[in-house]
Amino acid sequence: MAKSNKGKKAKYETYNMVPLGKLKQQKGKVLNPFAAVGGINHPSSWIDECVPNILWAVLVVAAVDRATYLSIFRELLHAAHGNIPKHAELHVTHNFLSIASEEEFDAMMKPVLTDNRLRTPLSALLAVDSLPDKAHWARHLKLEDKDAALRFLAVAINDVFGHQSQKATDIRWLKLMYMLHCREQMKFDISMKDKVDQILGYPDIGDQRSVRPSIRALELTVRTVEFQLDGAEVHWPKERQRMAAFNSEAFWQQMFSDVRCLVLSNYPHVERAPEALLNDLSEIADALSLHFMATISTTKADPRHEASFGLALYALHLATICGSSGHGLVDGRITLRTIMELFVLLRYLTLQDNPTLWLQYRKYGTGQTKLAFLKYMKEENLPDFIDLDELHSIANEDRWMELEDIDLGHWAGSNLRKMAESAGVKDVYDKFYDWASGYVHGQWASTRSAVFVNCLNPLHRFHLIPSTHVLPMPSVLSDACKLINRILDDVNSLYPPFKDRLTAYKGMTEEEPDESIKVVEAESPRGL
Repeated sequence: MAKSNKGKKAKYETYNMVPLGKLKQQKGKVLNPFAAVGGINHPSSWIDECVPNILWAVLVVAAVDRATYLSIFRELLHAAHGNIPKHAELHVTHNFLSIASEEEFDAMMKPVLTDNRLRTPLSALLAVDSLPDKAHWARHLKLEDKDAALRFLAVAINDVFGHQSQKATDIRWLKLMYMLHCREQMKFDISMKDKVDQILGYPDIGDQRSVRPSIRALELTVRTVEFQLDGAEVHWPKERQRMAAFNSEAFWQQMFSDVRCLVLSNYPHVERAPEALLNDLSEIADALSLHFMATISTTKADPRHEASFGLALYALHLATICGSSGHGLVDGRITLRTIMELFVLLRYLTLQDNPTLWLQYRKYGTGQTKLAFLKYMKEENLPDFIDLDELHSIANEDRWMELEDIDLGHWAGSNLRKMAESAGVKDVYDKFYDWASGYVHGQWASTRSAVFVNCLNPLHRFHLIPSTHVLPMPSVLSDACKLINRILDDVNSLYPPFKDRLTAYKGMTEEEPDESIKVVEAESPRGL
């Protein structure tokens, strides 16, 4: 059911990201934070391009503890600077290592190659067909078991998949340090001395909460040299012009071909809503209906009375429908989006409490019914869900529809966002509108959420696979009940007293995971 708020945001508070309030807007677009400095012209992807180009380091950080691999990285930097005269022409990535001579490669990689703990893990490099410096590694390593090597490679890539993870940051520090220590191409203003000292002394100097983001930001600039992108100042002597570009996509295609997808054997099912809640919904709907009858003051059309009770009863009706099982499915999100709009409408009308607005709301709905009826009268083949008798009856309910105008604008000359602001419930709009509306409008993120799952194999970059199951989602019932209670507050303010409220949602808890769910290999490489 509904998850607790505890810890929901905590895991993201250490992420390096700019808060929404600090992002600039321009011509209807919220700009990314790099736009202020001209953007990143070549945003090479960490996982797509960078990880395949430094696989050896990815394997090292998975094989030994952090203190050990950071020590190995430092030894490598010193070895490259001290033992390779032309160290400024090289780098620690596979494409640069491919142009190193055997003597240069051996001198730079000695701290890695002489550590016996790394020999078996590093042998996984020999399973990669497209590795540009494979010949160098093959002189020192032997592949005994390709399947085992690929399994370890999957574990290693999983460890660094997140570009802000600790191990990924450590590898990005290594790349940056080679540029600082061996290529000596990066120059800094004197005001940056403390920051540079912190990077040189990583991870023992400075507040790592600011040092790590600095490392990641500077490593982005290194990629122009790593991938020989536009603007990179690299002037190769003739003997270096045989550099082999690492086709990163060839690496990923091989992994997709050689290794099966991993998928869940089954998925949790959505439980029916608590019986106590369903009973509450039914009982409150009954009580509200009785209160409607008790507060009728005229048998003439009464826009205020009928709309206020109608909106509340509609919300209860929707919650009851999705309570059977849809509360944890796409149905629930669409329902919650509608209940939120019902709440905003009633709160706006209640605060304004203007007879003209109540009438406009009703007349707009009647006009839309007339418009629909007239449109369907032009159709040769009616949709099956259309009941023309119902449309004609509603369109003529208040008075003959020929006398009614059809308003093609908004009935209040506004929109839902502005109405929420006027009603003082913009916070509710912000919480529920955008994400829930995506399911109504078929936006990509909502479509993806509803029908796709991830392959669980890191070697497949966790690509998308269509789900053969209806995917459960967090329940909307708790949020729906809270909104309905606020709707009932408005009914009570218009036609007191009405004190009944929903309470069963307070006891809803998250379901225990199904221990029978296991990860299994898909029947085919594509997982379908």
